[in-house]
Amino acid sequence: MIAYLSGRVVGVLENQVILKLPSGVGYLAWVSPKKNYMQNENIDFYVWEVLRENKSELYAFESLDDRHWAEKLTKVSGVGPKVAANLIYSLGWEKILQSIQLNDVSNFTGVKGLGLKTAKKIVLELKGATTDLDILQRTEMGSNQTSIDFTDTLSNLGYKRGEIVLTITKLKKAGLWEQENLVTLVKKGLEIIGKK
Repeated sequence: MIAYLSGRVVGVLENQVILKLPSGVGYLAWVSPKKNYMQNENIDFYVWEVLRENKSELYAFESLDDRHWAEKLTKVSGVGPKVAANLIYSLGWEKILQSIQLNDVSNFTGVKGLGLKTAKKIVLELKGATTDLDILQRTEMGSNQTSIDFTDTLSNLGYKRGEIVLTITKLKKAGLWEQENLVTLVKKGLEIIGKK
């Protein structure tokens, strides 16, 4: 089974790319429509190969966690490979996990092929995915004192752990986490939560 591909983009179709390997073999794979892959771009993908009756389909992801979660989502009845991939491409595994932990299906609306009933089933059936939540919290929050103090402060203000993890993620992506003191981080964090 194909699990990883590394090569050069030689063709870009609607939501698909043709990836040519150094061996000369080319693979057609579904990719996120949010990513603008360019001709001749070198790229590495974690691949989920889905075997059907007379064909196989490849879904490409830039992280192993995204690939893992795409497969996990198909364990929910009513979620096929394409819908699972669309969820990952639209939201990413972190946001999906946080939505599950917060019992919030609002993030799922607008994902192609996913109805409200199935979105609720995802939240209900995958609610116990605590191992992944622990990984996410360790990855995004770390164990330093700033993370602990920030988490305690927002928890005391009534915010849930999933919201706090998402806020820390956004602060880190904005390049603010290592540069600001706790008071400023809390203020900026509250601004981020207020924009939801």
